Order: sequence, then C-alpha cells, then structure tokens
Amino acid sequence: MNGASTFGFHWSSWAPNKCNIFMWRAFLDRLPTKMALVRRNVAIDNQFCVWCEAYEETIEHVLTGCVMAVGVWNAISVWCNIPRPFVFHVKDLVDLHDHSGVVGVKKMILHGIIIIACWRLWRARNDKVFNSKVSNVVDMVADIKTLGFYGTNICLRVG
Repeated sequence: MNGASTFGFHWSSWAPNKCNIFMWRAFLDRLPTKMALVRRNVAIDNQFCVWCEAYEETIEHVLTGCVMAVGVWNAISVWCNIPRPFVFHVKDLVDLHDHSGVVGVKKMILHGIIIIACWRLWRARNDKVFNSKVSNVVDMVADIKTLGFYGTNICLRVG
C-alpha cells in the first residue's frame, strides 16, 4: 500500500495488517474514543480516560498523553535504544522512526514496533472498557516485544 504514504502514513511491511489498519485509522482520527463519540452526538456517561480518569479520552491522549502510554514509550525507548520520545499527536508517532537516529533495516523495524505498540495500547484500552480488565505497562511491553520479535525475524530473513 505505497499509496498510503500520500496521506502522511506509511504502512509497515511486516507489522500485522490489523496493526497497520488501526494506525491508519488513528492517524485519520477515525477511532471511537469517547470524545470522538461525543463529536458524533453519541451519549456517553463520562468523557474521561479509562486509565487515568483525569483527561478527556482522545486518540492523542490514549496513545501519547496518558500515564500508561508514557510508560510504554519509555520502555520502548530503552528496549530499542533510542532517545526517550516526546510525542503529543498521532502524527508524532507516525514520524518517530524518522527522528530516532536509526537507519536502514533498524528504522523499518522501529516503525513497525511503534505501530504495534499503538495497537497494543488501544487493545488494552478496549479490554478495560469492555471487559473491566486492568492492564499494566509491563504486560503490554511484553506483548509488543513478542509481536515485534516475530516481525523482526521475518523481516531479517526476507531482507
């Protein structure tokens, strides 16, 4: 899907399709966060983040501003040996691999890891909303590493 880059989002060739589709929808702000539902005139009980309950739930908050997201990005930066990211918008996440100091295959791998991490944050948010399941940063990062390791091995065998 090289044409997707025209819209500012580049798909990762080895991240699972569900993660790429999720990230594309997040980039376009087309996910059913509480604030997105309010904008569509859907009545909801409260508009606050299910994790921190301190800020309105937007896609930017879920993926960049919430304490859960910050914890995941700090762990990813240590794991991938990149500077701690300062991200405020989904676009910052989409472009993070370009400003991380890595090149070549590592840059491509980091891009996929970022997409997987965003998808995993959203999945944890949905688990909390729909199943009352409490996630933690350690478990989310372990899942991201598992999916990232699988993709890395495929990428390195093919590339």
